[in-house]
Amino acid sequence: MQKKLLKTNSFINNYQRVINEINSFEDDFKTLSTNELRNRNIKLQKQYKKTSNLDSLLVESFALTKEASLRTLGLKHFDVQLIGGLVLTDQKIAEMKTGEGKTLVATLPACLNALTKKGVHIITVNDYLANRDQISMSQVYRFLGFSTGLIQGEMSKLERKKNYDFDITYVTNYEVTFDFLRDNMALNLNDVVLRPFNYCIIDEVDSILIDEAQTPLILSDTIKTPTDKYIIASEITDYLDLNIHYKVDEKNKNIILTDTGSKQIEKILRVPDLYNPRDPWIPYVINALKANSLFFNNIHYIVQDNRIVIVDEFTGRIMADRRWSDGLHQAVEAKEKVPIRKNTETVAAITYQNFFLLYPKLSGMTGTGKTAEIEFEKIYNLAVEEIPTAKPNIRKDLADVIYKDQFSKWSSIAQACYKISSTGQPILIGTTTVEKSEMLAQLLNEYKLSYQILNAKPENVRRESEIIAQAGQKSAITIATNMAGRGTDIVLGGNLNFQVQKELYDILTLLRNYTLLKRIDIFRSGLKTRVYYKSQKFLSVLFSLLTDKPFLKLSDIAILRLLRENENVIYPSTFYQYSIKFLINELISDYKKHQKQENKIVKNLGGLYIIGTEKNDSRRVDNQLRGRCGRQGDPGISKFFLSLDDNLLRLFGGPKIQTFLQTQMIDDTPLESALLTKSLDSAQQKVEERAYQQRKNLFDYDDILNKQRNIVYFERQAILKAISQKNNMVAYCEQIITDILHELQSEKSMNTQTLKLLENLLGEILSIKYLKNLELLTKQFNLSELKIYLFNEFWLSYQLKINELTIYGNGICENIERSIILINIDRIWREHLQKMTLLREAVGWRGYGQRNPLYEYKQDAFYMFETRKEFLRHLVIYDLLRSSIL
Repeated sequence: MQKKLLKTNSFINNYQRVINEINSFEDDFKTLSTNELRNRNIKLQKQYKKTSNLDSLLVESFALTKEASLRTLGLKHFDVQLIGGLVLTDQKIAEMKTGEGKTLVATLPACLNALTKKGVHIITVNDYLANRDQISMSQVYRFLGFSTGLIQGEMSKLERKKNYDFDITYVTNYEVTFDFLRDNMALNLNDVVLRPFNYCIIDEVDSILIDEAQTPLILSDTIKTPTDKYIIASEITDYLDLNIHYKVDEKNKNIILTDTGSKQIEKILRVPDLYNPRDPWIPYVINALKANSLFFNNIHYIVQDNRIVIVDEFTGRIMADRRWSDGLHQAVEAKEKVPIRKNTETVAAITYQNFFLLYPKLSGMTGTGKTAEIEFEKIYNLAVEEIPTAKPNIRKDLADVIYKDQFSKWSSIAQACYKISSTGQPILIGTTTVEKSEMLAQLLNEYKLSYQILNAKPENVRRESEIIAQAGQKSAITIATNMAGRGTDIVLGGNLNFQVQKELYDILTLLRNYTLLKRIDIFRSGLKTRVYYKSQKFLSVLFSLLTDKPFLKLSDIAILRLLRENENVIYPSTFYQYSIKFLINELISDYKKHQKQENKIVKNLGGLYIIGTEKNDSRRVDNQLRGRCGRQGDPGISKFFLSLDDNLLRLFGGPKIQTFLQTQMIDDTPLESALLTKSLDSAQQKVEERAYQQRKNLFDYDDILNKQRNIVYFERQAILKAISQKNNMVAYCEQIITDILHELQSEKSMNTQTLKLLENLLGEILSIKYLKNLELLTKQFNLSELKIYLFNEFWLSYQLKINELTIYGNGICENIERSIILINIDRIWREHLQKMTLLREAVGWRGYGQRNPLYEYKQDAFYMFETRKEFLRHLVIYDLLRSSIL
């Protein structure tokens, strides 16, 4: 079957020779011992040191990884997975459908590039996936002698540095980007955790490089916040009417205040001007209106622990560490009447586009990348290659149906669930918001249907893996908000491993608790009711844990973690690990027969039935939902239920389509037509093109800032690594003196104000008293003589400052100088970022004057950046000459 698939694509034919070479090693490697295989890998590392050429090592490295995977995980790379690895090695994006084993594919290029010892980063979308993938795949890496690291949110700088220094590191896009920003604010080399970038593999690459690239990542500090203004602005919205006092632009998520609205607000506030620069009210009012008209609870955010937590619209997950900028988050807090947290100012920022372009070698994996291929190529220079599935895809994608209103649509969805579930076929329902998932749950309650719900609410997130894993059980109904990056396969008939883990978790926690309570007799009698524990050996191993003190000390969370990580523990190191491994294997063999029967039953029913409740802004997100069924040759069905007032059709469908559809719909009967499908595709393309233009616009503007950022960070790195800053300090002051004297020369007369600037900067260290008589000075000295005099005075004063600081210990002066320069670089850069934000807003208005805003932005940004050096010199010298240990 695979050979037939490989013949269907020309790009795959180019890889066929390499695949044959990789597979030719299989028989030879089977006869080698673990140490012999590891030595072959060490030999490849030595070859790379000599040649610095990975291409010549690719075939053997892939073959070694393939054998290591088979021996450690029991998983053998299919030919299509080898193709995926070759695509990643060629710095492209591999599009592989859900369930085709992307996690395993990443081991191939990771092991190849780890031979360089320069580091490999495997980027995932959340901590759970990073942890899961690192635990499972690290066995392959360890087998070949590679070290693997994992970055998690709670880690210290020391732990992060250690894990980034390993050969292969699993980390989320969020963590690695903020580590980069923090590294470039470090005042000491010991605080830098990242080493120079080398090779990067991004899992769910479309989610990270496209969906999350809409806004830059910002590192911020808190600043003084006028809480009362947010509260007052929120209350004012109650006295404003839509389309009279303000208008809502849903497409652009913007508010337009009318003249009537401005006058009404000024009257309420009793202020003459909302736009007064000294006491502006307009940003608070606009944000309050946005919070009320465009941002809604259980859609864009949830209220958790008396805080506003943003919900990611693409993944349906909460983003606890993120906040909306420019006062919008505070406006939402005021609206929901929760404590208003302090506002922030940007201290460092970068977009995902510019961050990931810092990697010399970049590649990615996704299940849905082809629809965004143009953007990948234009911005990231990444081609997308579609990898065929190992088995043919037999999923049925039914035609979309559209209803005249929301009520008819949701009623039909509930009826469809009732009808389908009565046959026993499992259903997965994709919703776009928390609110809609809970509303559908209420409808299913009316039909007395049992279901599982997965959305951004914490009580549901904790059970995410379990809910998704069991979504393929007979008669299961699962409601989920978006399905990107869930990381758990839906197995028809239920996921055997999760069933076993749940069962054994209940037994082990009961065993431990009853043992601690000294009521083991109750536990024994309860166990007898579990009829499938017939094995005496199972019971004897289970009860042997009663005397194992390390096991009895484990918490419930530790037991759960132990069970989840069991399949990755090849060689148990403790007695309880060995016992648990045995118990799990016993249960698996007991469950296996039943699971096979259930799998066959569900397949005969048609597999997993996917119901989409609304078209998303992106076709990729819809395809991600569809892709949850029909994995690895399984059957499956997908169908979308839509209505005329869905956001996509309402905002982007066009008035002609709306009119046509309304005339066609006389009653609640749904409509199916080629025009409908074409219209929906057209609407989605409009949204995708619009979103692309927004990202492209962000990229174009940030590209200017990125060049400046690279210069600043490069200078910063040089200062951080330098032993002494003496040359810099002398150069700074000499340049200041030279600039001031040039200014005096250009004015052809001594300027009292300029000399006062020099006196203020250098303070009492210079004999300024000799410069008071300017007329006498110009007659007695020329500017060259004055420059030499001032240079000598600074050198003497600088040496005195060094002597003063050296008293407190060796290296003190160097550390103070380095800190002064770095702190002032950060201070000026922070102010520059704020100016650039204001500049970007200002140049937008110049378009009305037939001027190109981007060109204007470039010009002004250049002039602003040029003045940075002058400010830095003045601040550094001023601070240095006034520095003191006390």
